Amino acid sequence: MARNKKGKNVDWADDEHFSKDRSIFYIEHTTECPIFHTKAEECLTFFQQRIPERQFQLVRNRNGKQVPRDGAFEVCIAQNARTSQHELWSGLNRGPPRRDKFPLYEDLVADVHRVLRKFYPDKVAPEDDEEIGDL
Repeated sequence: MARNKKGKNVDWADDEHFSKDRSIFYIEHTTECPIFHTKAEECLTFFQQRIPERQFQLVRNRNGKQVPRDGAFEVCIAQNARTSQHELWSGLNRGPPRRDKFPLYEDLVADVHRVLRKFYPDKVAPEDDEEIGDL
């Protein structure tokens, strides 16, 4: 579940909110420092701009149902709210310095395309295929 603009929790997998065209970024991040919250937002924004033909939703710390581990910044993606998650990045055992906890989002693009193409080959632009190569 995620919070919508009114602050109400949304279950993206339920029949009312589910869309096979909405991919979910699941990010577990510690709350010890505000930069972790900011970096989660940056990740979502980056992919919304980088892959505009796809809808993305951010779900952080299982909407408060998960107590994040100290120093965690874990990024997973699911094709939609009803499919399995694929880990893209783990910053748990990285750092100090703190900046090592966070991925370079551009480095994750090929993996995101690979996950999306697995279920939605028609949603990945042909030029993206050339960029990805043989993964």
